Amino acid sequence: MASKDPKMSTQGTAGNRKHVTLMIPHKLEIIAGLESGKSQKEVMASYKSGISTIHDKQKWKEKL
Repeated sequence: MASKDPKMSTQGTAGNRKHVTLMIPHKLEIIAGLESGKSQKEVMASYKSGISTIHDKQKWKEKL
């Protein structure tokens, strides 16, 4: 019997997210939420984006 391919498993720990393109007003809302005291995980969950995306928006807020 062949072994199961781990890529085909539906029980992965990371899960799959769809690609989300954020518009500039949403990016500004993310920055405002972070500055008001929300955690990165809270903002990440509300916009369904990854933690690195949220961190990048915080890092580059002067350019927005």
